Amino acid sequence: MDVLRIVICDTDPVELERYAALCRAICERKQIPAVFTTFPSSEALLFQMMHPVFSAAVSILVLEPFNGCEIVAESVRGFGYDGIILYHSRVTDKRYFYQAFDAGAYNYIEKGGQARFEAVFEGALKAARELERQYIALRFAGEYRQIDLRDIYYFEASMNHMVCVWYTGGSFLFRSNMSELEARLQGRNFIRAHRSFLVSLGAIRRLSFEQATLIDGKSIPVGRGYYAALKDALDKWSRI
Repeated sequence: MDVLRIVICDTDPVELERYAALCRAICERKQIPAVFTTFPSSEALLFQMMHPVFSAAVSILVLEPFNGCEIVAESVRGFGYDGIILYHSRVTDKRYFYQAFDAGAYNYIEKGGQARFEAVFEGALKAARELERQYIALRFAGEYRQIDLRDIYYFEASMNHMVCVWYTGGSFLFRSNMSELEARLQGRNFIRAHRSFLVSLGAIRRLSFEQATLIDGKSIPVGRGYYAALKDALDKWSRI
């Protein structure tokens, strides 16, 4: 069973810790492996959620939309976060209900009712387990890897018709070529940056005429003939 990453954002430190502890207890009772990250401000949360590798790993975001956090749900959706959002607040103003609806939130829970929170959170855990993830299956010399596309930074052509995939879990060398990979990954936000590099748009932090700097700090070369298409694709992807 994969580990769920659960993120909780609340500007009230007492309630932040209280509900983080409650969520941990529910996961332990349900025997669901999970890691928790808490944020005391929208700024801290949004800074992390801007990074595709982090946001792609988040399964459930529990959000108090009040007190400066009003824009969080809309913003993280703009960054490409497609996981579950739970609104959890003492505020019953209708505008927050509308925000939750517009952001495709899983539910809106009023603070104070622990039984309802537990029931809704357990439902969210089940939904998170059932969310389909996109993988690429790679094999070579009897070894098999099934890698989440959102974890991949880039593919690099090697010698003898081999390709190396670089991802959050490390790297893996397999038999293929860049043309085959381009066709296989068409429509999945991968694009050629160089004749020897196929990069995930979500992994690019900065782009120049000569290189692309990735979110893990590495840089890959950008071929002169690939720059225009890469920049156009990156501009379009960032607006989604």
